[in-house]
Amino acid sequence: MAAMLPPFSVPVYEPLPYALSGLTFLDLPIRTQLYLTDAKLVPPHTRGVNSIEDERSRISIALFRCLTGTDIALVNMRHEAVAMARYLAEDTSPRAHWHAEAQETRLKEVLGVLLPERKLHFKEYMIKFDALVWLDQQGRENYTLEDWQRHRDALLKPILDHTSHALVALDESVTRRTAANGYAN
Repeated sequence: MAAMLPPFSVPVYEPLPYALSGLTFLDLPIRTQLYLTDAKLVPPHTRGVNSIEDERSRISIALFRCLTGTDIALVNMRHEAVAMARYLAEDTSPRAHWHAEAQETRLKEVLGVLLPERKLHFKEYMIKFDALVWLDQQGRENYTLEDWQRHRDALLKPILDHTSHALVALDESVTRRTAANGYAN
């Protein structure tokens, strides 16, 4: 009987707490200022709430696109590791052992690149996302830091959930395709 594929442990991104509340434009981190300037969203000439929402959608779509390649590579590495484990279960020769060690070294090297790359995509996204939350604050003086943290978290949760679900769906798709091609799961 074929072994089942082990559960997929999705790398979870935990953003830092929101830290831009109450800052003036000149107090913002330089990368945030540059983003707002390049996106032509510098107050008081911000294009309006709808354009902030449009920009939030634009950067979210860009994040999903950036993560696609990284996620495909992560899923492929996972499936290669599972295939290697199955191969070793069937072949215990010294050659198979050497091959497995080489594969494990390669897996660690690739994961050592892919996971930080994925995290970097999120960090870059958060600079822009938090800048847009900062724009939401303009002209709203009655809100506390906790209010803005909740606002940011409420806007961010669906995005982070979507990235995790997309990675799991990709893994499930590869698992189904592998099973359809006659490989055991």
